[in-house]
Amino acid sequence: MRVTPVRGLGAAHDERRGAILEAVFAIVDTEGTHQVSIRRVAERAGVSVGRVQHYFPSKDDLLTAAFTAINDRGTARVQARLDGASNPVEVLLTELIPATPEDHRLFRVAQAFETHALTDPELSERLRQSYSELLALLTALGSDRAAEHLALALGLAGLTLTGNLTAAEARAAVRSGIKKRG
Repeated sequence: MRVTPVRGLGAAHDERRGAILEAVFAIVDTEGTHQVSIRRVAERAGVSVGRVQHYFPSKDDLLTAAFTAINDRGTARVQARLDGASNPVEVLLTELIPATPEDHRLFRVAQAFETHALTDPELSERLRQSYSELLALLTALGSDRAAEHLALALGLAGLTLTGNLTAAEARAAVRSGIKKRG
């Protein structure tokens, strides 16, 4: 007979941890990383402060886990689209452009965490490493100007958040930029 764990790893553990991280994302999206506290996250997630601390003993642990989780979501999303793509550079870069309301939310949260990471040495190093890996992937996929291509896509993504461009316009500009720049 198999016993379902009541503590530690398991489906319920992952679900509770995910709900806590979603509460962090909601606070970051509407108020910024500076408003994240264990107490506010607990209130938002509908759990006790002790429950949050069980998963994330400190605010730094909470922010680090949320930073990692938002980056992992983006990576998984891009990877799912890359499998079998005929033009993987284009797919990767256009996937960085937020198109749906949920994409916009996740991009805003990711941007807030990137800003926060710039003042946190550990997260700053993780951010640098993530960008290095993304640039290496673009190069491996055939981009001969990976940094230019990435900067173009990320800049255009930001313009979709401000409403200056639609996702379709930004994605068309990425495609055009890839063709013009090589």
